Amino acid sequence: MVLDPQKIREDFPVFDNNKKFIYFDNACTSLRPSSVIKAMNEYYELHPSCHNRTLHSFGIQTTKKFEEARDTIAKFIGASNPSEIIFTRNTTEAINLVAKGINWQKNDKILISDMEHNSNLLPWQFLSKDKGVECLQFELNENYQVDLESFEKQLSSQRIRLVAFHYTSNVTGASLPVVELTKIAKKYGALVLLDCAQAMLTSSIDVTELDVDFIAFSFHKCLGPAGFGILYGKKSILENLTPMLYGGETVIDSTYESCTFSEVPYRFEAGLQNYSGAFGARAAIDYIQDIGVNNIKSHLIELNTLLTEALVKEENVKIIGPLDPVKRPSIVNFTIEGLDLGQISLVLDKSHRIMVRSGVHCCHSWFHKKELRPSLRVSLGPYNTREEVEKFIEAIIPIIRFF
Repeated sequence: MVLDPQKIREDFPVFDNNKKFIYFDNACTSLRPSSVIKAMNEYYELHPSCHNRTLHSFGIQTTKKFEEARDTIAKFIGASNPSEIIFTRNTTEAINLVAKGINWQKNDKILISDMEHNSNLLPWQFLSKDKGVECLQFELNENYQVDLESFEKQLSSQRIRLVAFHYTSNVTGASLPVVELTKIAKKYGALVLLDCAQAMLTSSIDVTELDVDFIAFSFHKCLGPAGFGILYGKKSILENLTPMLYGGETVIDSTYESCTFSEVPYRFEAGLQNYSGAFGARAAIDYIQDIGVNNIKSHLIELNTLLTEALVKEENVKIIGPLDPVKRPSIVNFTIEGLDLGQISLVLDKSHRIMVRSGVHCCHSWFHKKELRPSLRVSLGPYNTREEVEKFIEAIIPIIRFF
């Protein structure tokens, strides 16, 4: 099936509700189809109530749909049990839940890549300060990949308790060899946490096949609602995590001195939940599956190839990531020698209504290490078109050459 972006655009009301614009900031947050918005609104319009706590009809409807969403998400990522899905606000909260939930011992070691988003760096960094846990890094090479032999040496020479790394980088758009990395980590008894925030539109994730212990992702990056994400964890491991928050729904009983925790996953979902977010997430999954992840990926590669071919002809442009667009389907991140790319992003927005992202993309540590200035990131979505890419090329090439 060949994806038709013009047909897809008809499903996204933002294109009808705004003057002509080009949206190339999908790695930050994607746009949402009408089906997602409708599913979210149905909660407020039809049964605006909380789950589990009530026996009236609104509460029963909300509880039923809430758990149906959990079941849909579990199937989407290949989880064997819906109770292995914990609802969170986003990827950041999901990773923090793991960081704060494990019973760390002084001198435990965590291994992450040297190109992690702050959300997969800072939780471990603060553990170092608070618990005496050591956070180590494995390096990505000049091809933005991992030397598996060096990676295994780190694991064989030190007792690593947990390895945490991205599936797909928000800086380069390139994916790591997650299967191989996970197998090596498991060989040496380490837990594995996979940050899938950037992977959900270009990769089919099956947690059972991957054999990871945790994955985290946010729906706002895959056509779903803002403020809704998930932590998947193997149930046997989740049962030994300490909740990050305490309160309503986390317990089934309490006295003035003690409490009895709810079953997994409810002990981790404190307080009133984002019900409309759960219903929107389910609708987003249905929408993605109707289009097909492989079809989305193929479309993004086509657009990325067109843009890459134009940029690599410019001597003062440096692409951050593999030169081959097939290896970074959704992202073209680049620097332009001598130019302030924050100013360039403003020019593109004000003069051409082209929305891109400038900065270090929440990866300050790697940019410092490489002594790189902020970059300009074009990130693509299924509703983007060849015409939009061509308009971006027409706008950016004169800036590159003459600004």
